[in-house]
Parts: sequence; C-alpha cells; structure tokens
Amino acid sequence: MSASSGTQKVFRLRRLPESISSRKDVAKLLGKTLSLSSDQITVYSLAKTSNRWGSMSKVATVQFKSIPPILDPEPPGAQWKFPIPESQHNDVLILDTHFRGMTVLNDVEKENHRTDCIAISGLASHPFGSWQPHGPDKSFMWIRDELPTSVPGVRAILYGYDSRLKDSKSFQSIEDIAGCLILNLKSGGWNLPKSRPIIFLAHSLGGIVLKEAIKQMAGNSDRREADILNNLLGAIMFGVPNLGMEQSHLMAMVEGQDNETLVQDLSRNNGRNYVRQLDEKFNGLSTVHTLKILWAYETEVSPTTFISHLA
Repeated sequence: MSASSGTQKVFRLRRLPESISSRKDVAKLLGKTLSLSSDQITVYSLAKTSNRWGSMSKVATVQFKSIPPILDPEPPGAQWKFPIPESQHNDVLILDTHFRGMTVLNDVEKENHRTDCIAISGLASHPFGSWQPHGPDKSFMWIRDELPTSVPGVRAILYGYDSRLKDSKSFQSIEDIAGCLILNLKSGGWNLPKSRPIIFLAHSLGGIVLKEAIKQMAGNSDRREADILNNLLGAIMFGVPNLGMEQSHLMAMVEGQDNETLVQDLSRNNGRNYVRQLDEKFNGLSTVHTLKILWAYETEVSPTTFISHLA
C-alpha cells in the first residue's frame, strides 16, 4: 500500500495508559508496540476518555506515513489489539478505524471547561471522516482541529455508530441506536452534578437518533436520564429529514439486508410513518421548549447517494 493511500486513513488508538502525557509519548509507545519507528506516526490528538467507570485511560487519533504491513489488510471488525510491551498488567492497545462509541478529541483544563460538544454523523457516513473535507489529504478534521481553538473551553467529542448502507450486517433500529447513545451518555457521567452542559452537532440520521434519544429519556422515569436532559443546552441540526426522505435509491442498496428496516423508517411514504410520528412527539415534549435548537438545511438541489452500475 502506498504512502499516499496511507495518509488517507485515520486510526483511533484506545486504552492508552493515563501516564501518557504527550503526543510524542503516544508515537513512541505505538511505534514500540508495532515495531515501527515513531517518526512514521503522526499523532493529532490525545485526550482522556469520557468513560467514568473502570480504569481511566486516554484516546488518540493517529495516521501513518504508510500503512504498516501488520495493519494491512484490515480485519472485518476494523479493529486490532496489541499487547503493550513490558506491561506489568498485560495491558493492550486497541487500534480501530470504525470510531464507534464516544471519542474525546481534546482535553480542557477544569477551570476553563465550559461545555461538551458531541457530534453525531449521518446516514452512510463515517463518525470521523464525515467531518473532513473531500480530497486525498486527511490531516485536517474541523471538529478536532478547529472547534476547540475557535470556541475555547469546549471539549469536542464524537459519537459513532454503524450507519453503513451497502454490505451492512447491522440490524439495529433507530430506537436501538438512540438507546446506545443514552447508555454512552450515562457511562460518560453526563448525569452527574459536576458534568458540563452538552451541545450536540447532528447531521442527517444523526439528528433523528438524537430526537429519538431525547424522546426516550423524557418518557423514562430513570433519574439519571432526567439529569442528562437537564444538562442539555441545545443542538445544531444539519440536513435532518424530520418529515422523511425520498429513498427509493437507498432501498436498492439495502434490499434484503439486515438494515433494510432502518432505511424504511426514514421514508416519507413508509406505512409506519416513523419520522413524522417522532417529529410530532419530539415537538410536543416540554423539555424541547427549554432547548435552543438551530436548524441548518439546503435550499438548492444537490447530489444524493446512488449506486453506480459501472464496472
């Protein structure tokens, strides 16, 4: 695999020891683990994980000058585990490209920490890559590299889930994905008194997932979920299909697959009429009226997802 193709792939590195304090240390440890020179590794971010339960660790985003042979080809789960050399507790590093769950992109000093911004990507998009510009250079990602400096005091976080269309083996419904988001918010401690207020960035299906999660939490008697809602300031919604979408072209991609029901639920003509019912319930929640929600949407026709029949 060429160096140029390697620069297009971003990896997430998890289970970093809490003692790791610099990006240089990350490159040294990963290089030693993979028997690779540290100058072949570029570390773009290093932060404490959001998980409040279990042992504390750190997470980083990295790229290689060229993909090491040990990482090529990519396994079906898009994840590798490597024992940390000389670890006294048989610790392992986890490297992945799927970015599912919560990924913290920057740390903020406690006295300056104002809010947490959680970004949720959309349908058929990648939790990390969908926030990058088009083109071969994948060294810049605006939520990671621009947001924390443009808005000081904000901790930037990604929430990733499987939104693939073609060849997907996921049978999760929108309700299931929203439930997983709620579990991640609980494990991240956003229901605790010392947690920071939350602002969401949600694109496309991500906005539907967020609306479903808010609906579920508002209808639940769990005090922890009520505390999360009380900690929610608002959201910026990008291109969210609140009343459904025309998706005959998408159905052709998922017909017969486990994720067919998820795509059907996004249809504006589906018999279940899920998104319209969700929109009515969401707008009727008293919780929603206390939030500040900004809607960003297109006003001109743009290209959409399609299947190419070219060889």
